[in-house]
Amino acid sequence: MKTVKMGEMTVLEIREYLKTNKTIILPYGVVEQHGYHLPLDTDIRNAEVMGKKLAEQLGCIIAPTLNYCFSGGMLEGTINVRPNTFSTMVCEIVESLTMQGFENIIILPGHGGSESMLHLKESLRVMKWLNDSTKDILLMLLPLWDFSPTWLELFNNRDYHGAKAETSLMMYWHPEVVRPGIALDSDEIAEMMRNDPDAFQLCTRFTELEQEIVTTVQDPRIEVGIMGYPHEASVELGEKITHEILDNAVPALQAAITQASEARKTGERIIVKDDDKLKILN
Repeated sequence: MKTVKMGEMTVLEIREYLKTNKTIILPYGVVEQHGYHLPLDTDIRNAEVMGKKLAEQLGCIIAPTLNYCFSGGMLEGTINVRPNTFSTMVCEIVESLTMQGFENIIILPGHGGSESMLHLKESLRVMKWLNDSTKDILLMLLPLWDFSPTWLELFNNRDYHGAKAETSLMMYWHPEVVRPGIALDSDEIAEMMRNDPDAFQLCTRFTELEQEIVTTVQDPRIEVGIMGYPHEASVELGEKITHEILDNAVPALQAAITQASEARKTGERIIVKDDDKLKILN
C-alpha cells in the first residue's frame, strides 16, 4: 500500500484492499481543554499518531479520525457533543464499514472521558444485538493505556488528564505544539483533581431523593484543568509508553484477528457469563 490512511486512498484502492485485508482502525478524539501547555487537539493527536503506527505494524488501514465527542469540560475552546449523539455517529460508521465488507473494526479512543466511553461501549453492544449484519464483525474498543504498564501505573499514581503521560507523548510525537511554562490550578484544586479525575464536575439537586437527576456544571474554581504532574514529563517517557503500546497491542490484535477468522469458519463462540443480577437495582 502507498498509504495506510483511508482518506488518501481511492475507491479502486479500497476495493483492491478489501480483496485481501478486511481490517480497519477507527480513531476518535475530542477538542478539549488541556491546560496552558498542550493544544486543544491533544486527544485527536493521541488517536491519529498511535492509530497510524498500529496500522503500519498490522498491515491495515486507518479511517479518518472522528474529532468530536463529549468532554464535560467547559473552559474556552472545548467542544462538547452529547454522548448519545457521538455514540450514534460511531455506530453508523461501523455499520457503513460493515456494509462495505470490513470484518475487523478497531475503535481507537484518544480521549478517555468516562461518559463517552461507557456510553459508546453499551451503544455498540446494543447495535450488534439489533443489527444481525454485524454479528460476525470483530469489533473492539481499544484504549491505548490498556497496553502500557507505565501509563497504567501513572493512573495509579494520580496522573490523568493533560499531565505526565499525555505531555510526555506530545513531547515525543509533536514537540512543536508543547508550550513552555506549565501552569496548574491552585494547590487545593490541583490536589482535588489528582484524587478524583471526575471532581471537576459540580453536581447539585433540589431534594434529598436519590431519584432526582442532578444538574452538573464544571467547578467554577477551575481555570487550567490539569489532573496530575505535567512538570515530570519527558521525551524519554513518551517514547517508552509508545513502544509499550506497540509491543503489547500489535501481537494481541494479530492473535484476535486470527481467532475471529477461525471462529467465523467454525461457528464457535465464547459464551460470556453475566453474573450481575437485577441491574435495575444497581
